[in-house]
Amino acid sequence: MKKLILLFASMMPLFFSAQAQQTEQGGCKKSCCRQAKQAAFETLAVEAFAQRVMCKSVVLVDVRTPKEYAEGHLEGARNVTWGDDFEKQWKAADIKKRFTVAVYCRGGRRSKAAAKELVKMGYNVIDLDGGIMAWQKAGKPVVKRATHD
Repeated sequence: MKKLILLFASMMPLFFSAQAQQTEQGGCKKSCCRQAKQAAFETLAVEAFAQRVMCKSVVLVDVRTPKEYAEGHLEGARNVTWGDDFEKQWKAADIKKRFTVAVYCRGGRRSKAAAKELVKMGYNVIDLDGGIMAWQKAGKPVVKRATHD
């Protein structure tokens, strides 16, 4: 009987570990877990980002300044500058929450900050790792023309 109790006691940590792992992987149906899952965004390398932005359900957003945007941006990107009035600009852009928002900037810092804010606002967000610099380094095309917002 003691051996059975010891065996059971030694198995308990494994059971709880498996339960915790299942919850982290989306096995939990409770609202607290769904909220935690929504609290993050995905940062993608250039090739994965390029594939995802081809979907019709994705809106591409450049969060650099209008001057930076005019110097070269990804085809089809809308310009919503990250800064003090980002939320006001975002509301003016009228991007619906049913779309996934794909954000990028020059090197990745501003887009990560914007992505965090957009997640708080309830959007599903992906971020380009390394920004437009990584995009260009990978030989991907950019468009040079006036703002498209």
